[in-house]
Amino acid sequence: MDKRLFVEPPVISCTLRWEDISLPASISEADLDRIIFSAMTLRLQKTAMVIVKTLKQCEQRNLPIDADIVGTRLAALVDSDRIEGAGDLRKWRYSEVRLKD
Repeated sequence: MDKRLFVEPPVISCTLRWEDISLPASISEADLDRIIFSAMTLRLQKTAMVIVKTLKQCEQRNLPIDADIVGTRLAALVDSDRIEGAGDLRKWRYSEVRLKD
């Protein structure tokens, strides 16, 4: 059977912009950034993987953060040139991010 029949087309996971996000009072933007940076490496990783790693850390700290917040923050960090991104970051499974050298 042709494997291309099972390939999922790239879909947009989130269309929010950072300006649309209101963080819970229990976490600051700097706190979230620290958690995100700790989930990243110098090599490219799928955006979805970094989101999952970040969410696990937030869960361990009992922080009410969801995937849309993390994904939107990653895009804002790329836009502000604080991290590097490849691909359309709205498509979490089809884009990648990494720490800057």
